[in-house]
Amino acid sequence: MRAIRKGFTLIELLVVLVVLGILSGIAIARFLNTKEAAYIASMKADLRNFALYEQNYLMDSQGSYFSGSGAAQGFVATVGVTISATADPGPPPSWHAVATHDKTSKTCSITTNGPSIWEISCP
Repeated sequence: MRAIRKGFTLIELLVVLVVLGILSGIAIARFLNTKEAAYIASMKADLRNFALYEQNYLMDSQGSYFSGSGAAQGFVATVGVTISATADPGPPPSWHAVATHDKTSKTCSITTNGPSIWEISCP
């Protein structure tokens, strides 16, 4: 008479562990991509706000844009985001700014083409 088998075999347990490993790898990769997208979104939002800041600075300074670190001039960016701007006196005057985040190696930049036309890019 055969004994009644209880429990799982070693092969069955290994298959379950492999499947769990694959699923957790997919979940971690998706989570990391979500965090990266959030960092990029915060840099884009700060660059949009910085564009408005530059327009106000242009009006207050009689026709020149700000150049340097945004924080040095009083612009408050999101925690972890640093913005640095470079002004070109023109004519017409224009500016370019780059945003970096402490938690990612990616950067975003904004470039002006005229007084109120600008484009944000995050390669």
